[in-house]
Order: sequence, then C-alpha cells, then structure tokens
Amino acid sequence: MTDEMATVQLPYGEGFVTFTLPRRNLLALVEPADVPGVANPAETVQQAIRNPVGRPPLLEMIRPGQEVLIIVDDNTRPTPVYQILPPLLQEIGVERNRLHVRILIATGTHRPMTLEEIFTKVGADIAARYLVINHQWDDESALVDLGVTANGTPIKVNRLVMESDFVIAVGLTVPHCLAGWAGGAKIIQPGVCGKDTTNMTHALNMISPMPHLGRLDNPMRAEIEQVAQSVKLDFMICCVLNRHAQIVHVVAGDALTAHRRSVELARDIWVRPVPVLGDVVVVSSYPSDADYWQGCKGLYAAELIVKRGGDIILATPCSEGIASTKEHEETMIALAGMPSREMRLRAQEMGLTDLAGVNTAVVAARINELARVSVYSTGLTDDQLRALGHARARTVQEGVDRALRRQGPYANVVVITHGGETCPVLATPACLQRF
Repeated sequence: MTDEMATVQLPYGEGFVTFTLPRRNLLALVEPADVPGVANPAETVQQAIRNPVGRPPLLEMIRPGQEVLIIVDDNTRPTPVYQILPPLLQEIGVERNRLHVRILIATGTHRPMTLEEIFTKVGADIAARYLVINHQWDDESALVDLGVTANGTPIKVNRLVMESDFVIAVGLTVPHCLAGWAGGAKIIQPGVCGKDTTNMTHALNMISPMPHLGRLDNPMRAEIEQVAQSVKLDFMICCVLNRHAQIVHVVAGDALTAHRRSVELARDIWVRPVPVLGDVVVVSSYPSDADYWQGCKGLYAAELIVKRGGDIILATPCSEGIASTKEHEETMIALAGMPSREMRLRAQEMGLTDLAGVNTAVVAARINELARVSVYSTGLTDDQLRALGHARARTVQEGVDRALRRQGPYANVVVITHGGETCPVLATPACLQRF
C-alpha cells in the first residue's frame, strides 16, 4: 500500500516553494496564528498615541517649534511604516505646531536603503515632503560618544538623536534570534548606534549559554536596554503584525513599558508549540531573506526544536549574498570551517574587529555541530555555502528526501513556515512559561 502523501507550501521571497513527504512523517506544521488585521490601521495608531502606557498623551508632550526626529526600522522588517506615519504626523500637528520633522532609518549594520525602498517604506508622499536619512553605523562623524554602560559597552549613537528636541520611534515586536524579542530598545541599539556599540552587545550573544530566541531574560537584551536608557527616546510606538504583515495591535508610550506590553500581545501569534523535537526540521526564513545575515534567523528557530544529529533544511533566497555589509561577509568567510568553540579566540588572533560578524559565524558553526544543515537558496553560491558549512539542496524536495534517507522511514518532520519571526517551543507548561 502506498503511503498517503502530504504537500507542504513554504513562503519563499515573493512566492512559494512546495515539497511532499509521507503524511506519517509530518509531525507538525508550525505557523504564526492566523489572526485578522485591524479594520482601520490609522485609527488604531491614533488611539494608541492618545492612550499611551507610561507616558502622557503625545499632544501633551510636543511643544511648538520643536525639532522632532522620528526613527523607523528599515526594509529588513515588514513594519508598515507608511500606514503609521500619516496618523502620527497628523496627531502631532506638524504645521499647526511649526514642527521641523526629520525621519531617521534605523539601518543598524545593514546597508543603506535605496530611494525606491525609502518611498515604499515610508510612503511616497511623506518621502517627498520630509528629509529621510539612512543611519550610517560606520561614520564616526555622524555619531556622538556618550561614554560607556556599567558593563563597559561604549555608547555611540547617531547625533541626530541627541540633537533633536523630541524623539519618537516606530518598531516591530516579534521574536528575535539575538535580543529575544525585536522592538523597543533595539530601535536604538543596534538601530542607530555605531560599530563599537553593536560589536560589544553582539559579543554577549556569543558567550551566552542558551539560545536567546523568544527570551527576554538574556544578556544581550539587558545590555541594549542599558544603552537605550542613556539615549534620548521620548516616545515609542510598538507594532504587532500578523503573518500577512497587517497591523493587529499598536502599543505606544514609554519605550520599555510599551515594548513589554506588546510582547505579551505578540506571544499568542508568534510563539508556537511543538509536541516533540523533530528528527528533521524544514524551515523558511521568510520574511527575513534578503541575505544570509537575515536568512540565518530560520536556523535559530530550527535550533530550538531539532534533535541532536538531526537534519535542518533551510529555504532562503538571499539575493544579496551572505551579507549586505562587506565586512560581515569577509569576517564570516575568514572563520569558515573552524569549530564554534575556537572562533572567538581565532578571531582575536586574526585581528578581526567585526564582532557582530564573528557572532553570526559562531552561531552558524554551532548549529552545524548540532544538526546537518542543507540550504535551498537561489542567491547563495556553492562556494558561499561551503564557507558557511552548509550543504546545497538544489530543491527543498531534494533536501527533504535526503534527510529522510538519513533519519529513517519513521522520522518526525517539523515544518516552520515563517522562520524569520516565529519562535517554536516544546509544548510543555515549563517551556511555554519560560518564553
């Protein structure tokens, strides 16, 4: 008797890829909860601004004639900034209060956004009316030195943040592979900080004893919040989206308070239970897929639920290669093939100063040591995959078939459809409470 087959569809870039496997092997399909977006995004944003947590309403804080800076995330995040800015700008009364407004894109260590990408992100009308600036993390002249945190992390931040009279930030709250959760303080660090600051906070991930995805109690999150407390940030808008990048919740107010409230609202959508560890995990990095720097987020998700010695098949386009920043790519290639435990020391011996790149190399090596990783990618070359220690899968189907041959006919397969933002956890009360 022929086994009944299941067909699975994975998001991949702007389209989908499909594969089949025996239905008996499909243990779990891990997807974000399918919740509807709000009917009126502008009204939802307005209500959040008028009813903030931990801060007075925005209109009570803005003063006529002020220099206002609005920080927004970049195109590696699906935040619909173009829906948020119009009601925000209307609420603060730009013309009525004679406000001078600038928009700063929190690129972190990513490449600057193109003009076309800026128009798409913030909206054509707003991009034409207001000055929109890409943060440049490696331009010392654009940074202000604010000293160090209690742990010795240098605090270097875009000078526009400190020179503005009032600073508003817009961010997205989803699970994050390094900081536990995106949003909140991350809009400052690494969003608008310099290289030295970002290197030190990312180094904390390398020495941490546990994966950070979905956990607020991690050393990197604690340190970036220390950095943010030293930086001017008057008002934060935290967005929770569904799988279709539609707004579900908006929380505004104090950066820390609003972020924590938005995390609680986001958990039911993005933290998803899995009954047992999988012998095979098939994961799409969607929507984090411009380069491997983003695409490897799918591996962080798979790491949480794959058995030691298992197989991971990652689907990620990576049209921009390993990283959009040349230094990150060179760092990762320089450390290729080394055991994860040796990388930090070897990087120091080699004089590598890009600790953010070293961190990504360490994580890739750590996951390679946990499970066999095969990658289906139309953007990564064979040489790049070899440098990352991953096998090539010419199709997702090829990767799945190869994994089932390795793991046996009764192997459990877990599929994660939105691995760039989903946090899968074992479905035990202790695990769910911890996350």
